[in-house]
Amino acid sequence: MAFTVRKALEKGIFYNCRLLTGQAGLQNVIRWVNILEILDDLSHIEPGEFLITTAHGFDISSEKKQIAMLQFFTEKKLAAMAIQTGHYIKEIPASFIRYSKEYRIPLIEIPPEASFKNLTRALMNELIRYELSEAESRELSEAQSHLNTSITEMSRLWLKLKESDQKEDLHAEMKYFNIKPREPFQALLLQSSPGKSREGLPAENNESPLITSVKQTTARILIQKHIPFLLGPSNQSIPLMVQSGLLKDRTAAPDHFLIEQLYKELILLFPDQTILIGSSNVHADINEFDPALNEAEKALQAARLGLIDGMSLVSYSNLGLYRLIMEIKNMETLQELYRETMAPLINYDRRCKGALLQTMTAFLRHMSIKKAAEALYVHRHTMRYRLGQVEKLTGYNPLDPADALQLNLGLHVFHYLKTLNLLD
Repeated sequence: MAFTVRKALEKGIFYNCRLLTGQAGLQNVIRWVNILEILDDLSHIEPGEFLITTAHGFDISSEKKQIAMLQFFTEKKLAAMAIQTGHYIKEIPASFIRYSKEYRIPLIEIPPEASFKNLTRALMNELIRYELSEAESRELSEAQSHLNTSITEMSRLWLKLKESDQKEDLHAEMKYFNIKPREPFQALLLQSSPGKSREGLPAENNESPLITSVKQTTARILIQKHIPFLLGPSNQSIPLMVQSGLLKDRTAAPDHFLIEQLYKELILLFPDQTILIGSSNVHADINEFDPALNEAEKALQAARLGLIDGMSLVSYSNLGLYRLIMEIKNMETLQELYRETMAPLINYDRRCKGALLQTMTAFLRHMSIKKAAEALYVHRHTMRYRLGQVEKLTGYNPLDPADALQLNLGLHVFHYLKTLNLLD
């Protein structure tokens, strides 16, 4: 059963919205939700889209432009259009309502107090629910079919890139997707799982409907932003590489902006999922494809474990000491370092109900007795005494830069092993 405009309007999310006209189009099938606050570039409208807009930048008073836009929407087979009033337009003109009726396009008025974010989340959630339940039986639009074909071809190219020692030899196939072998790029790994748990999805040979939906959504977002990209074969995570002119100026760290925008749109469109993204550094050309993937894998693992302040979006450049720790495959080596540094403090705190671990953590964060004491609301003399206890128990003096580095490494190892449940 398809998700139609009528079914969408029956949901509680539209309780304070008004259907102005277009009853003849209520059986239109919704295949996507598109938010365009500014109506300047409509070239990426696809069949079956439910368009939500404030109509900013559109001359709503011109009947000629009204007709032209509605004709364009009809040709594109737009499912419905919802306009929020009160911000950029005070009210929807009667002529626009009349023309919408003629073109059989459902027209909904959204009041100014309604939240774009909440409306879109709820609508996308319903759409995804319908898509997942009808994943095998629903009819695909021509655009959807083309997207699926492109994703399949991208996966084949991805496998060739992983296997090839001369990656630039695949320049002709990369050109088809607007990928330039000698331009900077960035690798990402995306993970989506139901609920708010960070636990990985079960390993499967085939993509789940959820992974497929997230992958298609990611592709749509990047296409709308005119970002060249490749998607790789998915299992527990979705491999992705992006190539943008923004990445050329690596000194301004523009990569973070691009990925943050992608992340924000995904959590908006998948409100009931936990979205995690690990990203590599920006790499100079396609020959660095393999190390970039390796960096993205480590960043995603850090996100999954919540190592970087519980962040869901982690860049390899944020890993700090975890870069070194995650390269060590011998867990006994890490456990030995933990026993030499953190274990004595933890054992002392347990026996004496102390706060040496907390004290040392605060000091290493600020590298100042005064600031650490203020953060913990203790006297500076108390802070000095506790740091002396740390040295007595571990043999490392937190006030000595070399020893402080060793203690900081031990602290990172402690958090890493703890998240892996490898501590007693």
